[in-house]
Amino acid sequence: MKKTIKILLWSVVAILIIGVAAVAFWWMRKPQIITFDTGDKVTLLSVDYGKRHVPPGTKAPASTNTTARVRARGGAFNTTNDIMVVWVRQEHDPQQYAYFQYYLYDKDGTGCVESFGGAGGNRQGAEVVGIQFPAFPRRQGKFVLRVQEQSNGGQEMSDQKIFIRNPKRSSVAGWKADSLPNTQDDDDLSVTLTKLVAGAAMPYQRDQDDADDAANKGVQATFNIERNGRSVTNWEPVSVETSDATGNHLNGNVAGNQWNGNDDVATYQYGLWTDEAAWKLRLEFSQQSGFADGELWSAQNMPLEPGRQQDFYNFNPRRANTNSVAAETDLNGYHLKIFTPKQFTDAGLNAYLQGGLSIQVTPSLADGMRMTLVKLTDDQTNDIANMNQGWGGGGANGTIYHYGLRDLGGATNLNLTIALHKSRFVEFTVKPEKAPPAAVPPAQ
Repeated sequence: MKKTIKILLWSVVAILIIGVAAVAFWWMRKPQIITFDTGDKVTLLSVDYGKRHVPPGTKAPASTNTTARVRARGGAFNTTNDIMVVWVRQEHDPQQYAYFQYYLYDKDGTGCVESFGGAGGNRQGAEVVGIQFPAFPRRQGKFVLRVQEQSNGGQEMSDQKIFIRNPKRSSVAGWKADSLPNTQDDDDLSVTLTKLVAGAAMPYQRDQDDADDAANKGVQATFNIERNGRSVTNWEPVSVETSDATGNHLNGNVAGNQWNGNDDVATYQYGLWTDEAAWKLRLEFSQQSGFADGELWSAQNMPLEPGRQQDFYNFNPRRANTNSVAAETDLNGYHLKIFTPKQFTDAGLNAYLQGGLSIQVTPSLADGMRMTLVKLTDDQTNDIANMNQGWGGGGANGTIYHYGLRDLGGATNLNLTIALHKSRFVEFTVKPEKAPPAAVPPAQ
């Protein structure tokens, strides 16, 4: 009898173990899906690591929308360095605009990096996309993926999360950090890094509900800058590359520089993870004013002609009669050509942009060369606000830079001063300190 009871007990235990294992297996195999308020979805398909990246085999998902189809954006592709690629399926209403941004967090949510899934076109109800992450918390076993969608219905950061297992865990030794302050030189420029803070507040927030969300955090670096032994405030960092010993490499966007006397506090996104012994920062510093005569050129009394926004955004320098040249010259080893600036006929007075200006530089600027619009005025010497709207082309045929124009008013002619100048580059190997948590506002 006792033997029979024991057999029954062990049978029950075995069944329970098999059941738990089956549930665990089912849970691990269960598709991870993020669903937005719009009904749009992002589904995790697979994760790969290396230099060769191939989309997983997919087929169109079950859908009541017969126009929905799946495509692999770009198909298989190669990367120069070993990176992680997260393959997802983006599903959205094919008649509505949808744009997806991806945020990869460490397991504790102390830091994150950003990547893009791009915009869904009107004819794709679903598409397979490889989301590239050249930086991820390589020493951890798992991390968290969140997705933000911008659509006709507004902007939404997902509360749902996708959990990813590390495809290539690192165990290499960390780098040794230099102490601060630390001074590095390039040519006639000397830069001293006095402070580096990770997890600093940014001037804008992606997730409006959580100021402490790592997606809202950046890095603050404080510098003193000297040129030829004298303190200067007309040089600022314009780009930063951050790397670590595990193989992470990340380009950060400088959101702004704030000067306090001779101290420049630069804020940028994103940094890496602070559990590393050190980060290596490579910073590009660019002059903002006070250029030498050999770096400057002025074009005066350029006529402002009527034109359409569509022609500006679809600019083609070879299009006859619509893209005449207003001025051109050779400057600092490059040929500059300014196409006749346009005042948009299809933009109201309160439109964000009222005109456009395109400049061709031949050949394309070498690494470390910058073009700056020093001054842009109308025929009454009123300043004309401008903003970079991107560039196209490249190589021996040159690059064309586009600038949107504001506050044109009744202008008929424009005057422009351009500088072509050389940047300076410095590197620091340093351990960032952590910023304190964001202050919680008092209850009302």
